Amino acid sequence: MNTRTFRFAHGADRTARLILSLCTVLWLSSCSQREGLQITANVQQIDMGRTVQIEASYTPSQGDSVREVILMPYVNGRRWGSHEFPDSNGRALLLLPLPNVGTAEIEVVAVPRDTSLWCGLKDYRPYLTGRPMPNAGLHSNKIDVDVRRRDIPQRPEHPTAFVSQWEPWFAPGSMWTTAQAVPLVGFYDFTDPDVIRQHLLWLMDSGADAVLFDWSNHIWDCKHWDERGDGVNAIVHNTELALEVMADMRDEGLPVPQAIIMPGLSNGPPATMEALNEELNWIYQYMVRNPRFKGLWYEYDGKPLTVILDTGAMGVKEGKTETAFRVPFFKQTLGWTAEQIDDLRRRNPPVDSSRFTIRWMSSQNQLTGHDKLGYWSWMDGSLKPTVTYKGDVAECTTVNPACFAENGWKAPEAWGRRDGWTYLESFKTALEHRPRMVMLHQFNEFTGQGSHGYGPDKDIFVDSYSVEYSDDYEPVSLTAPGFRGDNGGWGFYYLNLTRALVDIYNGQADDVTVMAVAPVHCKDGKISVHWTTVGVQPESFTVAIDGQTVETAAGGTGVSLSSEGLTPGDHLLTVTANGVGTRYALSPYDLDTPSAEPMPVEVSKKFRVE
Repeated sequence: MNTRTFRFAHGADRTARLILSLCTVLWLSSCSQREGLQITANVQQIDMGRTVQIEASYTPSQGDSVREVILMPYVNGRRWGSHEFPDSNGRALLLLPLPNVGTAEIEVVAVPRDTSLWCGLKDYRPYLTGRPMPNAGLHSNKIDVDVRRRDIPQRPEHPTAFVSQWEPWFAPGSMWTTAQAVPLVGFYDFTDPDVIRQHLLWLMDSGADAVLFDWSNHIWDCKHWDERGDGVNAIVHNTELALEVMADMRDEGLPVPQAIIMPGLSNGPPATMEALNEELNWIYQYMVRNPRFKGLWYEYDGKPLTVILDTGAMGVKEGKTETAFRVPFFKQTLGWTAEQIDDLRRRNPPVDSSRFTIRWMSSQNQLTGHDKLGYWSWMDGSLKPTVTYKGDVAECTTVNPACFAENGWKAPEAWGRRDGWTYLESFKTALEHRPRMVMLHQFNEFTGQGSHGYGPDKDIFVDSYSVEYSDDYEPVSLTAPGFRGDNGGWGFYYLNLTRALVDIYNGQADDVTVMAVAPVHCKDGKISVHWTTVGVQPESFTVAIDGQTVETAAGGTGVSLSSEGLTPGDHLLTVTANGVGTRYALSPYDLDTPSAEPMPVEVSKKFRVE
């Protein structure tokens, strides 16, 4: 063998092997999964305050899990919108309401979660709206959406005012640690004017005439207004910011709801009447008299209305602390003995009503009877809320998507949301009595007790508990987890339901029917179905399972069916209200635009046969 030839062949072989190895490395590298994030939008142009649907597709690096990241949307370089976790396929749907006219540049950033807890991050601050977009993290492509101005019709004059209870307590430092759901705008504080603007647009669309600013916890145990704490000043500041946004929107020609402030006399340890009167004077001098806010105040009987929360019935001499103590958590939060509260009530001077029309408010009036003293209610624990009369005139009732009684959300007397069934039942009281004012309880609380509630056994949970056992109607994410383990909330459903009910009440939708069907359960061979309607009365109801009619009811509010013959597994039950129509889709994905033509009234529910 020729040595020279051999050496040449051997060298060529080595070169070939090196080339093959390099190609293999390059091929394997190309086959390795690279981390990526892409987004698409369902529209390129929307009206202000409406919602764009962003579909995100996340691809993890080889060996990583899609659940190890959090998707955070940003609009024009600022945090905006609910955070989401990708599903098992790396996909997520983000519903982004856009309140400002102009170009909205949307980008999503994937950041690694650092805790297995429901929120995904130990530090909540990156979640808050308005925060600048970080350089770190995996950034998606950018999408531009054109947001157009739209006109919102002026509210027609009606004998009844609808008032949304609104919490301004989300100040810098708010941690959202017990939120039952994630608002669609994202976790927020009210130093972000875009949040306030979006809230007001939603409230205008839903038919709210006024906003009740909750200041009820400001002067606990105070003898004077100037003893208030820094947290109170933060809430006052938030209210001033909200009034500024309302004034700006009014100047745009928008029919903003008017403002009502709700101070508190007793909700925690009682304050003196001197402290309350000083607070009322401060509100008048620094807010009502501010020329910038002229015309923003809701007037009632010729003066700006102030509603004072007073669960201890301190505001009227006929009040008795015993009636408040019928509610266990009132007894605990008031913090004084009945003798101490009764003594202060006797010594208190009257409230100063020279500048405001004063109305008192309590809660749980179905038990305390405070409505008989002229008190309105923050919330009653009954499907038929109390109606407060002044003489022969119905003044106020409070309707709610869900409610608890004296023993809180976990007690059997509580009424959960039941997919809108509770809201419709509650609203029927307003339709029956047609008071001067209907309180919509409530827009945005998102807070509650953690692992321990009130009461000797620490088992009385109030405020917000879970998605089912809470009463907010601000739109929330359909998929982001909440504190109690819920995987998503109600979307736009309750805001759309509010709009439909208000329109029916005001005669703007007198040819429609709205129906809610409670969750369907199969137990011991029986399928229980419960429905309720508001509006035009249906001729009959048809119930179908998996597309096959199984029952026709001439009337009533439900049926009980046998599950015999149904295979184990998931099934779909549909209730149709016959002889009527609706113009409200009650979509969970966006604010409804009432349809020009009536649609069938039908609701479908999944249920399972074991």
